[in-house]
Amino acid sequence: MKQDAATLGAKLVDWLGRRFPEAKDIVISDLRSPSGGFSNETWLLDLDWVRDGHAERQALVARLQPQVAGTFPEYDLKLQYRCMELLQDSGVPVPRLFCFCDQDSPFDVPFYLMERIDGLAPLENPPYHGVGWLHDMTPVQQGEVWFQCVDTIAAVHRVDWQAQGFGFLDRPHLGATPLVQMIAYYRNYLAWIEARRRPYPMLHRALDWVESHQPQQPEPMTLCWGDAKIGNCLFQGTRCVAALDWEMPYLGNPVSDLSWLLMLDRALSEAIGIPRLPGFADRGATVTRWSAASGYGAEHLPYYEVFSALKFSAIMAAITTALVSHGLMPEDTDMDLRNPGTAVLALYASEYGLDL
Repeated sequence: MKQDAATLGAKLVDWLGRRFPEAKDIVISDLRSPSGGFSNETWLLDLDWVRDGHAERQALVARLQPQVAGTFPEYDLKLQYRCMELLQDSGVPVPRLFCFCDQDSPFDVPFYLMERIDGLAPLENPPYHGVGWLHDMTPVQQGEVWFQCVDTIAAVHRVDWQAQGFGFLDRPHLGATPLVQMIAYYRNYLAWIEARRRPYPMLHRALDWVESHQPQQPEPMTLCWGDAKIGNCLFQGTRCVAALDWEMPYLGNPVSDLSWLLMLDRALSEAIGIPRLPGFADRGATVTRWSAASGYGAEHLPYYEVFSALKFSAIMAAITTALVSHGLMPEDTDMDLRNPGTAVLALYASEYGLDL
C-alpha cells in the first residue's frame, strides 16, 4: 500500500535525524509522487537542513521497495543502488547517490535517496510519438535526442564490467552462458505470471523458438542496462543528462540492449498505428551509430529483437495482472493478451517467419 505524503515525510525527517545526528533543522518539502512506473514507489522531494553549521538544500528522489508483487516476482532495490554506485564517474550519466537503508527503514521496506536531476523524459503513456515535448521538437532536435539515447546505451557497453565489479550479475545457477541464463529466467517468469492469471501459449512458442535458435558462436559479453530505452533517459534540451531505472541489468551480448531500444520504439509507433517521429534515425542508421559508439557489431540483431518482444509481452502480462489485482483494471480485461508487446512480437514473427 502506497504511503501518503504527510506520513512519509514525517517518517523520513525522523530517520534522517537519527542517521545524520550532526544535521539540524531538517525540513522535507514539495513531497510528491511522479506519474509513470509500475514496479516501485517513487517520491520527489526537497531536503533542507543545517549540517556542520552550513544550511543546505538538496533536490532528491526517494525510491521504496514495493510491498506487494508487481511487475517482477523478486525486487532487489539494493541491486539498483549498487549498479548506480559502481557507475559513478564511469562515463554513464547516473544520478549521485545520497544513502541506502535496509536495516532500520521507517517504512518497513528498503529505500534509497538519490540526487534529483532537472530534465524531461519521454513518456510512453501516451506514447511520445504522438504527443508531448519530444513530439513538438523539430525533426533535427528529435534526431539529436535519439542519438543521445543511443550513445548513452553504447556508454554502458563500454564499461569494463569486470574492473568495475559487476561480476555479481552473473547467474551461473541458471545456465552456462548469459543467454542460457536469460532464457531460463524467462521460463520461470512466464510460470510465475501464469500462476497469477492464465496460460500464455503464444509466449511459450516464442520462447521455444528463442531457445532453439540460439547463436552458436561465442558472443561478446558486456554490462547491459536491461531497460535501455529513450523513456529511461533524462534530457535537458537535446542532451541526455541521466540514465535512470536500473531494475533489469545483466551481463550479456550488448546487441540485446540495442534490440530492446529498437523493439520498444517500434512497439510504441508502428505496432499501434502511430507514425514514428520524423527526426528519429531508422534501424540501419541507429545500428551504425551504436556500433561506432560501442565498438561492437550487431550480429544476431533479429534474434534478439524477437527475444526482446517476447520479454516485453511477458512484462505487459505481469503489469496487467498487477493492475487487475489493485482494482485499476477490470478482471475480464484482455490487455495481457493484446498490447504493444504482443503487437510488435506479431510484426517480428511475420518478418522472420515464426509460426506463433
